[in-house]
Amino acid sequence: MGQEAEKNMLYSFTKLADVKEKGAVIIVKGEDCYVWDNKGNRYLDGFAGLQVVNIGHGRKEVADAVYNQMRELEYWHSFFGFTTAPTVELASKLAALNPGNLNVPHFVNSGSEGNDTAFKIARAYYKSKKKHGKYKIIYRNKAYHGMNMGAISANGFYGNRVPYEPLVPGFIRIPHCHCYRCPVGKEYPSCDIDCAYALEQIILEEGPDSVAAFIADPVQGTIGGYVPAVKEYFPIIREICDKYDVLFICDEVITGFGRTGKMFGIEHYPGVKPDMMVVAKGLSSGYVPLGAVVVSEEIAETLAENVFMHGYTYGGHPVAAACALANIEILQREKLVENAAEVGAYIGEKLNSFVEQFPFVGEVRATGMLYGLELVKDKKTKEPFPPSFATRAMDIARDKGLLMRISTGGLANLLCPPLTMTKAIADDMIDILKETYTELEKE
Repeated sequence: MGQEAEKNMLYSFTKLADVKEKGAVIIVKGEDCYVWDNKGNRYLDGFAGLQVVNIGHGRKEVADAVYNQMRELEYWHSFFGFTTAPTVELASKLAALNPGNLNVPHFVNSGSEGNDTAFKIARAYYKSKKKHGKYKIIYRNKAYHGMNMGAISANGFYGNRVPYEPLVPGFIRIPHCHCYRCPVGKEYPSCDIDCAYALEQIILEEGPDSVAAFIADPVQGTIGGYVPAVKEYFPIIREICDKYDVLFICDEVITGFGRTGKMFGIEHYPGVKPDMMVVAKGLSSGYVPLGAVVVSEEIAETLAENVFMHGYTYGGHPVAAACALANIEILQREKLVENAAEVGAYIGEKLNSFVEQFPFVGEVRATGMLYGLELVKDKKTKEPFPPSFATRAMDIARDKGLLMRISTGGLANLLCPPLTMTKAIADDMIDILKETYTELEKE
């Protein structure tokens, strides 16, 4: 599949003509780390769907939980003082799992809705505190926080922004943290972590009385190519947010529920507690759409003193809540968070050898079960290939039975397998990728 075809399949509507003419792969079955198409081909799912299926495909007990809840109560809403039993139970479960004092969830249907909701909460919170001028949201270059109108206003890739401009006002960008391609032209650790202090600089330029929140993900997602921040980064961010009364929104849509080898990605930075956390994907492993924004009681009570007019018809859906509870039970019972750390380190070590094996692999980034392989023409200059190079690798791998992705912009190949992956399956994945790169090198 060429770059243009990939673009069409990513962004087109679902039309029967597209399915027939553009050769869509129709997936019909899933089991653990594998999926099958309608032609009987088996694929090793190296991307967990879309960074979603943490517990693996085909879990009968999740299907049973969904079925049983549908038989008991298929739907009820969370408006006008109503809720449901599984929704309350899930709220309690999240309060026990979440870092710090983040114990009040607002349920949504996706990460995009979650981040839009977090932006609204930040603005409403300061208006409730009579600080009406604090409305601006600061985000990082190469950020991806969803595809809703507010979310793309905090998006660091032009392709996700330009077609929909003008965007929501009040969103301001700062450099991201990426040592391999340092946005401020320095080298770690002599850089003084200037990428983090860029937050303080922009707050002072804009005026502290105008800034409501800063949003970041612990490992930057598909646009950045799974780039983790250095260990000093988020402690500095937390200190700056406290200094200027700015809320820190932690986007855990990809990194949450074990993906990084800890329950939440921000736990890799001891002592750093966000003011809000957005979760989705691994919350239900994609079996049913579900997300949440989790805040402190102080934020929730402040909003409750005023009218917070916000919500979704399906927010707090009882079937989605039952699904998430079954999903979390599997994560904990089977120790999949620990497995992501152990097997993830094993995979990372194997992939790191690719830097020496292949002349075009410039860097391998590994955090738990998130892997980014940066592809370069020249390792000294770090000159990137055009996106068609990473796309070609993705196509070859798919033909060999491995599904992976390219980063937005095409600088890297990305892997994000289910957390159920064993070392044996990991060896198969690595072997296919090695065959792929060997073929790519010959071409």
